Amino acid sequence: MKLKALLTITVLLVSGLTLAQDRSQQPIPQGSSLPGMASIPLGMNGPGFAELGGSYFNLTGTSPHWEDAYAKALISGGLNGISGEVSRQNRFGDTGWYYSFGWTRVWSENWYSELDFGTSTVDGFFLPKARVDALINRKLLPRKQLVLTLGAGYDRSKVGNFDYRGHLGATYYFSRPWIVQGGAIFTYARPGNILAPSGFLAVTHGHVKEHYITARANFGREGYEVINAGQTIVNFAFQDYSLNWRQWMAPNWGFSATAEYESKPVYHRAGGTIGLFLDF
Repeated sequence: MKLKALLTITVLLVSGLTLAQDRSQQPIPQGSSLPGMASIPLGMNGPGFAELGGSYFNLTGTSPHWEDAYAKALISGGLNGISGEVSRQNRFGDTGWYYSFGWTRVWSENWYSELDFGTSTVDGFFLPKARVDALINRKLLPRKQLVLTLGAGYDRSKVGNFDYRGHLGATYYFSRPWIVQGGAIFTYARPGNILAPSGFLAVTHGHVKEHYITARANFGREGYEVINAGQTIVNFAFQDYSLNWRQWMAPNWGFSATAEYESKPVYHRAGGTIGLFLDF
């Protein structure tokens, strides 16, 4: 499906939905990587969202451009939040589908965890065969405005490469409207016994039901990347910069737009993502 047709369908689907019942404003969940997602609720009729969108990226050299499409959603009840995402990814001249499932659990006033699983179709050599990430988060200080994160992850490619990851992070919530997030990821990749450290820093302005504008930088080294069925690049430096604008057009719907630039030894990538979301 061409990106233009995908975005047209996205607009029609979202604009055709009945706006869900409004709810009181809540801060974004501390430690979340998705600014704009509602807090994990306490009742069975908790908030959620659905989003549809697509992306387009140009790559330097002879690499073909990327065209992706995605649908994701969050539902919540009690102390649990359940999320899922399906994406059709067209990269390096091949196409595949990736599926992910996430579970967020609030354990107490100060502790919550995140667990994510992902897998993909046989097609799409660049997609991981399996991926797992687990995070534990601890809120600190009088307003619970500091969140420390500790996590681990694993993924395996379709050509036999695999890696283990360790994650350290911190998020600080200033009095509205600023949020600052940073952290480090330590990846151990095989084959090659490669240790590839990387870091990230993100600054967000805004609050729920109005807008979030997030500038993010990722930098460091990667253990490996499969760029075609017979070629894998290993132990290389990268830089990735993005700017995301998540805007509510009404109490229950809005759009998300991201511009992104990435630099790697074999290609540079530039483009963006646009989506429409519905809160309920």
